Amino acid sequence: MRSLAALFVCGLAGSFVSLSSAQSRVFIETPGQLEFSGRLIVRPVQGLDADRDAAARAMIAGSVFRYYPEVDEYVIDAPAARAVGDARGSGENALSARLMASGLFQYAVPNWICYPLDTIPNDPLFGSQWHHTVMRSPQGWDVSTGSSATIVAVTDTGIDLTHPDLAPKRVAGFDAYNRVAEVNGGSVADIHGHGTHVAGCATAMGNNSVGVSGVNWTAKIMMIRVAIDSSGGAYYDDLLFGARWAIEHGAKTASASYSGIGYDPIQTTGAYIKSIGGLYFYAAGNDARNLSDFDFPDVVIVGASEYSDQRASFSAYGKAVDIFAPGYDILSTCNGGGYCSASGTSMATPVANGVASLIWSINPALTPSQVEQILFTSCQDLGAPGNDDFFGWGRVDVRNAAQAAAATLICPSDFNRDGFVNGDDFDSYVAAFELGSIASDFDGNGFVTGEDFDAYVAAFEAGC
Repeated sequence: MRSLAALFVCGLAGSFVSLSSAQSRVFIETPGQLEFSGRLIVRPVQGLDADRDAAARAMIAGSVFRYYPEVDEYVIDAPAARAVGDARGSGENALSARLMASGLFQYAVPNWICYPLDTIPNDPLFGSQWHHTVMRSPQGWDVSTGSSATIVAVTDTGIDLTHPDLAPKRVAGFDAYNRVAEVNGGSVADIHGHGTHVAGCATAMGNNSVGVSGVNWTAKIMMIRVAIDSSGGAYYDDLLFGARWAIEHGAKTASASYSGIGYDPIQTTGAYIKSIGGLYFYAAGNDARNLSDFDFPDVVIVGASEYSDQRASFSAYGKAVDIFAPGYDILSTCNGGGYCSASGTSMATPVANGVASLIWSINPALTPSQVEQILFTSCQDLGAPGNDDFFGWGRVDVRNAAQAAAATLICPSDFNRDGFVNGDDFDSYVAAFELGSIASDFDGNGFVTGEDFDAYVAAFEAGC
């Protein structure tokens, strides 16, 4: 692998050529976007019989660099270029093709070196925080300004440890590159500047007569530093591991304002995070690409909007993009204790993260699927009605989200919403369930199943 000093700075998702099958997928690095690291992230097909599972793991024995048991993923070394003059990545592509051709692997993708998505700092006093007016944040803050019991995580380049809008809100984080928790001496100091800006977008302290306000300005912030060096670059597996670590250690939401969207390990991590009670957010990218060749059900992918609720010209869009959030000229915290404006899906992603964490602050009992549903359905529709293949659910709206979250504080087993839990509620629920009414979708996942019935009975017997 080249020295880190020789790496190109990457900002956006790398391209790939999808041929006739997953086995034929060819990975191509894009200078200024993603670069090969000499390793792959691979995952055996889940649920194989014992013999085939053993065969899959035997294929990569001897080349394992790191294993993540929580998601059954391996980071493995790839061979160098096969011959002088071969394109960079030929080793990764050859190994990926061989593994996928076996039929034993769900995916085998490069352990990309990813970089922060482009930010465009300008005059620190420019524009003010226009996005809060558009999102109706003040009206949402009339409901709640968040909760210090809620922890918001960002995986980024670090954080200004003494910034007046961030330092009082910090909880101990994690140095993902060196695998050292902050409490054990790991450093999360910002070595680039991107991370401080992103952190402020989500949670800069509000109502303190200093600087700016984040969306959830009472919540705590957990920095997961993933950067390799001052360039801001990060290994793919460090980004993913860092997000999982954050949720495992108390955060409810985690976001990545980095390149790399579109590859299956992100969905694997999103599913794991949701399974342990959190939500994962990932930036759509700043290459104006149509992301309609995939759709991750367990990752909230965020595009960027601008002043007039149009797609920012740089923002990716398409079927995979779930929501949009303001991401143009966003005034936030900057390294060194100051404030500056920046643009990118890097900014939109923590803004959306802040809205989701505000929902959770209002009602901590909500499940990840319920928070996600409120986040989506509270958006301002920007395209075709409902969840369309360009704008997704639309642009986040703090007022709508906060009001919807507050409405969930009604005792869930009070099915008739009359303020009392009694036999009438039970009978009404049973009648709705037997009709298959969506009103009996107790867990809010969009389906009416026996699990809804069991959950309602348990809540009813508990008195709420």
